[in-house]
Amino acid sequence: MITVKEPSAPAGLTRDDLLDMYYRMVLARALSARMWVLNRMGKAPFAITCDGQEAAQVGSAYALKRGRDFVVPYYRDIGVALVIGMTPREIMLGFLAKAADPSSGGRQMPCHFGHPKLRIISVYSVVASLIPHAVGIALASKLRGEKDVTIVYFGDGATSEGDFHEGLNFAAVRRL
Repeated sequence: MITVKEPSAPAGLTRDDLLDMYYRMVLARALSARMWVLNRMGKAPFAITCDGQEAAQVGSAYALKRGRDFVVPYYRDIGVALVIGMTPREIMLGFLAKAADPSSGGRQMPCHFGHPKLRIISVYSVVASLIPHAVGIALASKLRGEKDVTIVYFGDGATSEGDFHEGLNFAAVRRL
């Protein structure tokens, strides 16, 4: 007989939290796979997948306060968008450039989502350009005395850009 030990709940996470996180990781992968298929069928101009990044995305976003903290994602952050509150339908509306897309009314490139109500700042295509924007948001919060968090996501290619170094330097100097 095999016994299954109940997983411990690190960082105050309940079993339901862990199951929800796993669900969102699987959902992000499913959306990513569907985007890839639709692109290959010629239904979307290009697909930017999140394969292999779901755990980091979901885990970090799960620590945020939805609707209070600011999220500055990049185009692979499907898992982040799902955790913060975007629905799969909203993500796909943007991917397929439909008018009902909450990010831009279908006028933005695929996977360049944003959601003002959820405090998801719209994605930019230029590598590392999101970092100074996130630093500016964090500075504004600090100057206003707000207790929110600003998180920025980027790929490893961003670390060789001036925006990365300038953003981190400014954030360090201003203790953001």
